[in-house]
Amino acid sequence: MVVLVLLVALYLGATGIFLAARAELRIGISHAASSRAFYLAESGLTTWLASSVQPSAAEYTIGGETVTVLATMLLRVDSVTVVYRLTARATLGGGYASDPGTASRETSVLGMRIRSDPVRAINRTWSEVF
Repeated sequence: MVVLVLLVALYLGATGIFLAARAELRIGISHAASSRAFYLAESGLTTWLASSVQPSAAEYTIGGETVTVLATMLLRVDSVTVVYRLTARATLGGGYASDPGTASRETSVLGMRIRSDPVRAINRTWSEVF
């Protein structure tokens, strides 16, 4: 009877260790995907800011993933100065939430256009996690 109780205790201990290791692996994969999505969104913003044509909505393929950039007018200061919120969103993974490699990050920056010059970033970026 004692041997049977010890075997059950060893089995439960091994199962607990296995489940804890599996959870840690999933956390690591999720963190890596989230970091990659953030840097892809940052790359999308940089690409949009560097382009000679700056549409109000653009999609870029960077590293095999799609990044969407939106320019939203926030404020018209005068007849030649406009302030924009530029937002880039990158989503990675299998397209469903239970995939541990799925991550979506959004990053934004304030930009200003004076006359017909390209929009220039005027503020540091901030990001949201989805």
